[in-house]
Amino acid sequence: MDTNSSHNAKSIREQFLERTINDFARTGPGKFNPGKIARDLGVSVAMINHYFASRYGLVSEAAYIVYSRYIDEMFDAVTRSPRVPEDRLRAWIRTQIAVSNRVGGWGVVLNYPTLSLKEPLVFEDKFRELKLAKFELNLARLAQLIVDINTGSVSPDEITEENVDPQKFLSNPKLIAVAASIGMSTLGSAVWVSGSHSPSADSEDSRKYAEFAIASHVEFLIQLAKSTDLGLPQSPQPEK
Repeated sequence: MDTNSSHNAKSIREQFLERTINDFARTGPGKFNPGKIARDLGVSVAMINHYFASRYGLVSEAAYIVYSRYIDEMFDAVTRSPRVPEDRLRAWIRTQIAVSNRVGGWGVVLNYPTLSLKEPLVFEDKFRELKLAKFELNLARLAQLIVDINTGSVSPDEITEENVDPQKFLSNPKLIAVAASIGMSTLGSAVWVSGSHSPSADSEDSRKYAEFAIASHVEFLIQLAKSTDLGLPQSPQPEK
């Protein structure tokens, strides 16, 4: 294959992924049509198998990209925030809610892969290590944000792929409990805000007080991180 052909093949593959990311977010797994993407790109449907082994291989790879971007966006929001512990955790929580809302149909794949994909093992096997690495990175960052609030001081070093050490935080069961509470409740908040919670979707009061409820909940989570005794040394408080 010559250089131009290689470039074109890569370009089509990337376009497949980007179109899949956008279309799947809009339609969800039920109405997603990769054949239409192939036709729109001017290639045969057989190219899906050529590039991704199957329809589910395409969805699986696109899902990993969505998840990876999601983790990176939360980190960017944290690092752009003022170096105030509370502001950084607010940014993490708010961005998770916003991105979860924006990715639409991908939420069901990321949270319920065995129910949404007919071949969930394609997703689990090929991208298991990649997803796990991103998950542990995000969990470690959340744990550090909690530690910073609890001690009253921002860590001098950001957690990256190169220096992440999840075991550093796993030895503290109280920290694990607080991180789990914040992570799970934030995900639940994202479902509610996106209108995906069918019992409340038609509730005028739920819509009216949504922002107040979320803002109050975020402050509750910050207070939880601040008030829980994690057994950590506290930063000295300035004299009044």
